[in-house]
Amino acid sequence: MNTKEKIFDVSLDLFSKKGYDSVSLREIAEEVGIKKSSIYSHYSSKEAILMEIFEYFTNQLEPENLPTTDNIFLSSDNETLLENPELFYHQGSEAIKKMLSLERNIKIFKLIFIQMHYNETIRLFFQNEILVKPLIFWNDFFTILKEKGIINEDSNTKLLAKEYYSFPIYLLLELFAKYEDIPESAINKFFKETEDHAKFILDSVKVK
Repeated sequence: MNTKEKIFDVSLDLFSKKGYDSVSLREIAEEVGIKKSSIYSHYSSKEAILMEIFEYFTNQLEPENLPTTDNIFLSSDNETLLENPELFYHQGSEAIKKMLSLERNIKIFKLIFIQMHYNETIRLFFQNEILVKPLIFWNDFFTILKEKGIINEDSNTKLLAKEYYSFPIYLLLELFAKYEDIPESAINKFFKETEDHAKFILDSVKVK
């Protein structure tokens, strides 16, 4: 691990434990084992470190890592997904599970959920990347299902998107509020409950 990577990991660890605003560049440097001035060879500011943490996180949410509504009906499995859209949700669920298997990502989620009320940059990131973009995605998802006649034609896709997505967010908030170090059993329970909820919602609006 090079110095820049060490600065990244130490900063993330401190931000997630103590809060972004409570951590200084001097403290980061001491934890890394370098002089404060050496940080500027890699990052222009503490905010630049935070922005790179967010960039790392959003890169994992790119289409090549997660299913998208652009490819849901273009894949070789499109007929299966049409008949059983829960499989599409399961694909995304497995991708998120892979993300949560990395300690870095657990720390980033913790940083976002705990610090969003104290820092404007973090709050806006939460709003745009964790709330707005996924809700647009799920609205598109239900719109496609509606257009294909898979769910009832009178379904409110925006309301469905909020109902579908709000439950996993609630469970994530509950996890980070309950545990300092989230056990694997709790993460497994989270994914089972989210998939059960997804099936419940889809069953309630599917054309019989």
